[in-house]
Amino acid sequence: MEEMVGDPRLYVSHDSALHYCRSNPSVYVLDGLGQKIRKLQGCPSTMEESRSMVLSENEFGPWPIDVLVPPNARRIDSERLRHHVQISNLPTHSLCPLYGGVHVVSPELCLLQVCATHPMLNAFEIGMELCGTYALRPDAIEGAAKRDYPLVDASHFRQSVEKWSGLRGLAAARGVANYLVNGSASVMETKLYLLMCLPQKYGGYNFARPELNPSLDVPLSARKALKQNTVVPDMLWRKANVVVEYDGSYHDEAGQMARDALRKSVFEAMGFTVFTFKKWHVYDPLIFDEMVRAVAKKLGKRIRPLATKQAFARDALRKQLLG
Repeated sequence: MEEMVGDPRLYVSHDSALHYCRSNPSVYVLDGLGQKIRKLQGCPSTMEESRSMVLSENEFGPWPIDVLVPPNARRIDSERLRHHVQISNLPTHSLCPLYGGVHVVSPELCLLQVCATHPMLNAFEIGMELCGTYALRPDAIEGAAKRDYPLVDASHFRQSVEKWSGLRGLAAARGVANYLVNGSASVMETKLYLLMCLPQKYGGYNFARPELNPSLDVPLSARKALKQNTVVPDMLWRKANVVVEYDGSYHDEAGQMARDALRKSVFEAMGFTVFTFKKWHVYDPLIFDEMVRAVAKKLGKRIRPLATKQAFARDALRKQLLG
């Protein structure tokens, strides 16, 4: 039975909810998802009620803040609020209460809204971020902050968008969900994954999905030298014994280069073939193509020639991801 509504409520959604997801620790974002509110009730009906709701640009991003409203709600306070009409009932566990009547949609519902309102290539990036362990934040080093665990599980999101009905953006979300995987730990890992694994119609190379950042046990003989019991490859095709690593700029430091060399020798001792991509490899289309084809050969994958539309799609994908 749903609770009675007393004080006014706001339901923060869309890009404002995404800003909230990026600005807060995982445990805080996912807190309160056990409730089963499905109908939007008690939205502010006067300017005074609206202004009584405490909202912050630091928490939800720049004004106006996106909010969900039922079809019969009054559109007020347009300087602060951007209204999105929600006709159908919401799925269960899709609203989190914050404070003072303010609620925010769940990361899963936020991702659905992203798919409904953003270009598909942008939705792929945001989906990988929410399924990964980083958050895009302008105040963070290199634009991204580490997060303890994913906010969205890729498999669960696929199941959710298949069973949900009556929500805007479901068709687009189902298309995006097919290619999301858990575990990306950085912006560049996401870009590398999308370039390699999206189908050719979206500009990718159509590789089978790898595992991203799985934990592997280090052989006893190498644990002392590596000073750790487990090792985490960026991308792993387990059956083919292939590892792809992305080395950012900090990997060029002398101490890190030595650790990377040892790490690679450990992977090779475990029976893996290791391919290392640096930033300039990814940004140079000819070198990237050559390296990707080397990975494909080791995986036993044939890369088909691009049709004209697919070639344009590849250019568009690289422009979207690499600028």
